[in-house]
Amino acid sequence: MIALKGVSKWYVNQPRVLDQVSFDVKQGGFLYVLGGTGAGKSSLLRIIATQEPPSSGTVSLFGYDLARVQVSTLRTIRRALGFIPQNVALIPDLSVYDNIALSVSLAGQKVLASVSQSKISELLHGLGLEDRRYALARTLSGGESQRVAVARALARKPELIIADEPTGAQDRQYVWSLMELLMKAHKAGTTIILATHDREIVRRLRKQCAVLKGGHVTIEESACFY
Repeated sequence: MIALKGVSKWYVNQPRVLDQVSFDVKQGGFLYVLGGTGAGKSSLLRIIATQEPPSSGTVSLFGYDLARVQVSTLRTIRRALGFIPQNVALIPDLSVYDNIALSVSLAGQKVLASVSQSKISELLHGLGLEDRRYALARTLSGGESQRVAVARALARKPELIIADEPTGAQDRQYVWSLMELLMKAHKAGTTIILATHDREIVRRLRKQCAVLKGGHVTIEESACFY
């Protein structure tokens, strides 16, 4: 499903963030992306999520080389993935519900089906956001905004979820509610790439790891110990 070959990333007047990174993730896989602050985790995830191109190398999603696809194909690819960025960008003057519903509509559903409405309600309940359903996004705390971003991604029922520190701003009471929903999606066949600093998550939910250090990636093929 995902293939990176010789991917490097650099920014003007800065050292290389990623240097000749290569790895594959099969459909239905789960990959942690680990590394210290500034190791390049967010850059790597943005590249996989089609948010920015690599400086060199190739990235393929669903069998398509992202550098060669037509705009229409790239649009279809983006509809099939859910990206949860570290810096959440909700539409401030829309409600929590409308932020999620709009994302579902942009994924190709012109009319929000009753099943999608039910899914949104289920996610809001699971993430402790029921009472914030009609609150404007600009009134949310950082942790609440992050949970809305997770719900927004999951409501699309994507084939691939790319999550950058999705529990970073959460009180502990919500960390496992959030992870439970991600694992439920994974068990249903969704491929997940998750960047995290949370050692407890990695210890309790042992999966394959990509460890970033000095711009290079080491893949731990078996369940990693972090």
